[in-house]
Amino acid sequence: MADLTTVFAGGIRCPNPFWLASGPPTNCGEQVMRAFDAGWGGAVWKTIGEPIVNVSSRYSSVDWNGQRMMGLNNIELITDRPIETNLREIAEVKKRYPKHAVIASLMVESKRETWHDIVKRSEDAGADGLEDRRRRVREGAEDGDRQRDPAGGGHDRRRRRE
Repeated sequence: MADLTTVFAGGIRCPNPFWLASGPPTNCGEQVMRAFDAGWGGAVWKTIGEPIVNVSSRYSSVDWNGQRMMGLNNIELITDRPIETNLREIAEVKKRYPKHAVIASLMVESKRETWHDIVKRSEDAGADGLEDRRRRVREGAEDGDRQRDPAGGGHDRRRRRE
């Protein structure tokens, strides 16, 4: 069998280039371990953080070239499971599957100390890399102006003032 070992940016090694994206299939350690047993090389853990907001699963269709529903798009933003539970499970997955890649997708409030804490805890759990899903706030915006982007992406969009 061919060697499909892959090295991604920053030297993240995994047995093959086939990964699960952050989403419902990577919401817990059991699901990630089943994926690794099935042959997946890596996983981006479902976005973890606080506060937990907007966790209802919403699928939308992707239309293309006049074709209705070419594919599906999941726009669920963040897990509803506590940070500690996710980090404990990441540690367990890395212990049982040390050659597979696990990226922690993180979304916490935009405070330096909060980010330093979650990054350290994720690294201590064994995450091979981090995805920054920081909430972004534009300069000059007032607190009442913020509106979550329903398409996700960890970004805020601004309401226009009438």
